[in-house]
Amino acid sequence: MALNNVKNILQNKRFLKVFSFFVAVALWLFVTSSRPVVQEEQVGMKLILPDDQSLLEETTPLVVHLRLQGARIYLQGIQTEYLRPVINLARPEFSGKTDIEINLKDSDFYLPFGVTLVDFKPKTFKIRLDKKLIKKVMIRPVYQNKISEGYKLVEQKLTPTEAIVEGPKEILKNIEVVLTHPIDLSGPKGQGEFAVPLESLGSKIAITTPSVPEVTFRYDVRPVSSNIEFKDIPIRFLSSSTKFHADYYYVNVKAFAPNKGGVFSASNIQVVADIPEGQKGDLWIELKANLPPGMQLLELRPSKIFVRVK
Repeated sequence: MALNNVKNILQNKRFLKVFSFFVAVALWLFVTSSRPVVQEEQVGMKLILPDDQSLLEETTPLVVHLRLQGARIYLQGIQTEYLRPVINLARPEFSGKTDIEINLKDSDFYLPFGVTLVDFKPKTFKIRLDKKLIKKVMIRPVYQNKISEGYKLVEQKLTPTEAIVEGPKEILKNIEVVLTHPIDLSGPKGQGEFAVPLESLGSKIAITTPSVPEVTFRYDVRPVSSNIEFKDIPIRFLSSSTKFHADYYYVNVKAFAPNKGGVFSASNIQVVADIPEGQKGDLWIELKANLPPGMQLLELRPSKIFVRVK
């Protein structure tokens, strides 16, 4: 019975056609993926330097162009990071040398299974080493734009104020400061802080401290003289009752301050709503502004508020 079923299936021409199609596709994919192809890659050379040496100069970029051959299935998704040649300049044969010629060999490349190296170039690199110098330098802020009109930078502080850098002595001996990225002074108001990256000193110089090459810039920017507007000043309610509702709880204060170098802050301004003792119901309350000496009130918005006392 089972033998007859198999015989019937094999005699079914439609099944044989479909089966043949899938076999042909599978064979085509296998042959295509197995056929050797050539692929080009570009990798950087990794140098292991002696502890007391730094890379000062290279005649050409430390980049190698590779021509690889292998089945497509092996070359697809190849990780070039693992193809990088690693040259250990701390080996005894390089000891005491500053001008070094590196001659790459096929054995310097570690290739994955199924991949062969057809060719690579350049094969020779010339570099120069110099004594490594570790140095402490000042961090200097760089500012752009001006403080907004009517405001003054009362206080500023960088943390940290010094950085530790390392690199070739020939380059580092002329470096005394590290600059920050430009700090825009037109933006911040009030008190606060934000991170500012440090400018790079080039590929040969490393900033080791701080570990993240940035500083914290703390600022205190306050309004100074002339016409000043303070927004969203909280209203202080004077009432023996706690059961009341007001249509405003914050006001804007516009004031004039003579230009005598004084510095004024919103925290110095107090707006008071004095609710009469014992009164209930709907009330209109005139607001009073208490300003610091030397400041004159120009406008209070709103100047009175609606309060419902229960």
